[in-house]
Amino acid sequence: MRGLSGAVTALILVVASVILALIVVGFAFNLFGSYSTAGAVSPVGTAYIYTTSAPYGISYTSGDVYLVVTLNNRGPSVNITSATINGMPATAYQVYQVNTATNTATQLSGVFVPAGQNTLVIVFTGINPSIIAGSPVNIQLALANGQTVYVAAALSG
Repeated sequence: MRGLSGAVTALILVVASVILALIVVGFAFNLFGSYSTAGAVSPVGTAYIYTTSAPYGISYTSGDVYLVVTLNNRGPSVNITSATINGMPATAYQVYQVNTATNTATQLSGVFVPAGQNTLVIVFTGINPSIIAGSPVNIQLALANGQTVYVAAALSG
């Protein structure tokens, strides 16, 4: 019985090397979403909640609650589908992106967490501000990608 010829062996080694290189490149650039952290949203730093005023020049509406939080979204923009504040259901109905250099906020055209690391003001309605009596205030944001983001915010105003 004869073994494989040298040319066939070389061809097999070249094909295997190319496949291995493609796999390494795929992981390096997060091309395999199910094996990467793509889409993961996490809070960064300290979050603050406002019940008697609105931050960053946003017009205050009585009864609304304003959460200032920096979120790092390592995937594409993702919608906020529901929320709770101290265990009570709340509706997020506006999101502002903060420009920390100018200390201003711009309203986004939807209720979502944009890609990248952004400081946001998320405006909630349907919550009784009196349940927010002290710090920390526990907020859960349910996202359209199935993730829940947990934020502990300090009471600010």
